[in-house]
Amino acid sequence: MLQAILGPVMKVASNYMETRKVKVEQKLKIEEAQVKAQIKRLETASQNVQDYDLEALRQTRYSYKDEVAMLVVISPFIGSFLPWTQEYVLRGWQYLDQAPSYYGPLFCACIAASMGIRWAVSAFGKKK
Repeated sequence: MLQAILGPVMKVASNYMETRKVKVEQKLKIEEAQVKAQIKRLETASQNVQDYDLEALRQTRYSYKDEVAMLVVISPFIGSFLPWTQEYVLRGWQYLDQAPSYYGPLFCACIAASMGIRWAVSAFGKKK
């Protein structure tokens, strides 16, 4: 008699547990697929960034912007040693001293980006 009463209850409980187990397994499979898809997206994005950097380096062969950027950076250094330009260089540094605080990192980021050094540009925005 006890088996007649508990039998259907146990069957319902067993069916519930089996359904629950299947649902948990399905959820785990979905989460695993989502993780794999996210990894694939990150790998693809990483490859695209590398491809962009390589193409940027290839394109610099036909451009003078690197030479111009280097000239802009080196000119004040050279001008500091030439007597007829020292006053202008000194006055330039005094004016740059009054520039907004963001100008220095922005200038460096522009030069780095111009030369294809993307990792240097990304470091400027990060807090230490």
